[in-house]
Amino acid sequence: GGRVLSVPEPYIPPVGARIMSLQDGTSKMSKSAENDASRINLLDTPKQIETKFKRAKTDAFEGLEFGNPERPEATNLLSIYQLATGYNKESIMRECGSMRWGEFKPKLAEAVIASLGPLQSRYNELVDDPAYLDAILKEGAEKASGVAEQTVKDVKDAMGF
Repeated sequence: GGRVLSVPEPYIPPVGARIMSLQDGTSKMSKSAENDASRINLLDTPKQIETKFKRAKTDAFEGLEFGNPERPEATNLLSIYQLATGYNKESIMRECGSMRWGEFKPKLAEAVIASLGPLQSRYNELVDDPAYLDAILKEGAEKASGVAEQTVKDVKDAMGF
């Protein structure tokens, strides 16, 4: 008796659940989008990130603001800044609310570059050591196999096979 399989609980973060395209603030950012400039890839170089933000679609309104339906790109870029810095909306608005896009975009690029730095460094360390990667993959496969075998056995028992 008892439950064999459990229903997973979703995790939906309060900020950044949906990051929108850099080219259209109403479309979801997607790695499958044709236009590479519409997204920030985790392994983009600092120069690529700067260029993508510099070319990101924005508007001609004065100042920056969250949540205005007429300014989806403003909300999107400010949300990306919030994710990259960990600052709350209020402190971001105090710091950046009166900025123009030409001043904000380099600041945003700098924050994203800094937040991706540790991930990119670790990625490069791992790819530079294939033997270590192979060992980790082997260990993971062994653990997964053990768990999977037990789960299949439990499911078969629960179904009466």
